[in-house]
Amino acid sequence: MSSSYSASAESTSTTTTVTEKKFPICIITIGMAGAGKSTFVQRINSHLHSLEPTSPPYILNLDPAVAFVPYEANIDIRDTVNYSEVMKQ
Repeated sequence: MSSSYSASAESTSTTTTVTEKKFPICIITIGMAGAGKSTFVQRINSHLHSLEPTSPPYILNLDPAVAFVPYEANIDIRDTVNYSEVMKQ
């Protein structure tokens, strides 16, 4: 009797799909001048754009004194803060 019960239990079981919630990932890159922060962010940006399907990151540049960044920032503090004016004050 137990074997027929387990066989019927196996035949009536259903497969359920569990969907995992994906939370956004935040990477804050800080370090001394020349440590490679811009290179690191540029490489992560390049990698995320190369994925299929693409998963472009949302990038913020919060360094008003940087002269050049090798990637396009979605928000750039240099658009609102004039570094040379701040240094004069």
